[in-house]
Amino acid sequence: MRNAFTICGLVLAAGLLFLAGSCSSEPDRLSPVRGKVFYRESPLPGGTIVFTPDADRGGSGLQARAEIQPDGSYVLRTEQAPGAVPGWHRVTVSLVEAPAQAAGGQRYAVPRSLVPQKYRDPELSGLSYEVKADQANDIDVHLE
Repeated sequence: MRNAFTICGLVLAAGLLFLAGSCSSEPDRLSPVRGKVFYRESPLPGGTIVFTPDADRGGSGLQARAEIQPDGSYVLRTEQAPGAVPGWHRVTVSLVEAPAQAAGGQRYAVPRSLVPQKYRDPELSGLSYEVKADQANDIDVHLE
């Protein structure tokens, strides 16, 4: 009877180890991405840039994002890790300015976009870039 409990315990332990190993997935490999964002040939002094994997071109994975620095530079991060998944991405850029107060008769102040609205939508931005695997990617983004 004791051997039956030992074998049962070993099978249970092996099963738990298998489940624990299969529940953790290896994170996607990320490639470093940095660059500058320009609007009308001048560095964009702030805002956010987002790289979304382009499913139409075989891309998958998590979005990468960065805060644009006052000199227009950015360094992408995916969740807490530096970089972006390799492949083609649709790119969006936004920079808004919050008004000091709501316009007459309105309850809430509506932020004003400092770049054309189309750049906030990955379907309309027209911005598409490839992040190449296993190398540093310097990607400058030019907005009109």
